Amino acid sequence: MLTPLPARQWDLQKAAHLLNRAGFGGTPDEIKAFYELGLDRAVNSVLDGPDDSLQFPKPDWAQPRNVLQARQSMMAMTDADRKTAQQQLQKQFRQDDADLINWWLQRMRYSANPFREKMTLFWHGHFATSVQKVRESYLMWLQNETLRQHAFGNFGLMVKAISRDPAMLIWLDTRESKRDHPNENFARELMELFTLGIGNYTEDDIQQSARAFTGYRIDPRDESFRYAPFQHDDTDKHFLGKTGPFTGDDIIDIILQQPACARFIAKELWSFYAYEDPGAALVNALASNLRGTSYEIRPLMSTIFRSSEFYSDDSMRTQIKSPVQWVVQTSKILDTPMPRPQIAINALRQLGQVPFAPPNVKGWDGGKAWITTSTLLYRYNMANFAVGNGPLRIDPVRKVANPNGPRGNGFDVQNYSGPDLAKIIPSVVRNDPKRLVAYLCFRLYQDPLTARDTATFVKYVADHGPNPSDDALRELLHLMMSTPQYQLT
Repeated sequence: MLTPLPARQWDLQKAAHLLNRAGFGGTPDEIKAFYELGLDRAVNSVLDGPDDSLQFPKPDWAQPRNVLQARQSMMAMTDADRKTAQQQLQKQFRQDDADLINWWLQRMRYSANPFREKMTLFWHGHFATSVQKVRESYLMWLQNETLRQHAFGNFGLMVKAISRDPAMLIWLDTRESKRDHPNENFARELMELFTLGIGNYTEDDIQQSARAFTGYRIDPRDESFRYAPFQHDDTDKHFLGKTGPFTGDDIIDIILQQPACARFIAKELWSFYAYEDPGAALVNALASNLRGTSYEIRPLMSTIFRSSEFYSDDSMRTQIKSPVQWVVQTSKILDTPMPRPQIAINALRQLGQVPFAPPNVKGWDGGKAWITTSTLLYRYNMANFAVGNGPLRIDPVRKVANPNGPRGNGFDVQNYSGPDLAKIIPSVVRNDPKRLVAYLCFRLYQDPLTARDTATFVKYVADHGPNPSDDALRELLHLMMSTPQYQLT
């Protein structure tokens, strides 16, 4: 049983923690406003945020294709024309893919409901699907909308929707699964990665359940899900101790009845939002909550966000920011626009997390895997760019964003003005080194530094005289963002 956080313990740091973990952080004013709501109203605002779909209409290109018609047109072309058309399609695909990534990043940054976007990001990593194999930006957008629709809803309904999702049908080859030759990929990952975890099923369970998902197809006329009954195996299957002519939905219902499923999902959610490797008692308490509501996600998240354990020392300021979190939260904290799409996407590629392109079916490892010698250096260099300390140079051949790349020599210099210092640093603290550093600690870390680290930054300000220049303040921001503390949330 989780312990509710006493109302008297709700403070600015805990308000910032909830904003950071449930969403993508906030400015000092946003944190204070969130704190003033009180714990219950703050959590309710996370779970009951507004619908922002009108604010972020789907991209113009996000329309289904008549694949059958397009294929017939291609076949009627000469070899030369077909090659040209295929090249044009590949170019358009790359443009649409970049546009899709930017569309979602903008939504994370500016949404009136960033908490739903954060949950959608969680489910994207959970049901990891890559555009590199799907090769259809519209289908990736469609899956993203499905995850958003079910983000705080019923887990069982979401799994069933994902089992019919056209991008997933391509990603795990279900669309090729036939009555006489069932493909086991989706059945395996359904249990291993999506619902039960290793050790809670057998190879025979995989083979039997794969037969239940035969006949799942994509309609070539509009790229929607289509059920092909003559390709479905409607004979008895023996699965997790039960026998019957199970369908795919039946298999999912049987999985949901397993205690291991609730434990698996509860642990995944806690690890993403709070901290890794929670104890068995905590996982069991979360799983009991999940089973008690028939796998409704919203009540579970309400319990988590109101618990003392979520605001414990094990949780607060212990999680390494994912690259997406780093980029979006930096834009929020500095109150700056998101970088241009090419810059943002290249940065995420170098940092190891490009939306819609997870490295494999397991998704991103996360945690300590986000930090290597090269990615940490890149974070520090990106901080230099984010504060407006210098241009970002992009190699047009390798398409690699390099904040310290050489000028000229074919590099495209991308200027970025950085934050409005008058807006993010109040004039009343600018001439007081101690107050200035304390204010920036709250803006950047939402937590004070050690006395030793604080003294280092205070000395840096004092060394620049009673009225530090804008250049000195930008360098101070860069230095404070190039610390281990800034990599944590």
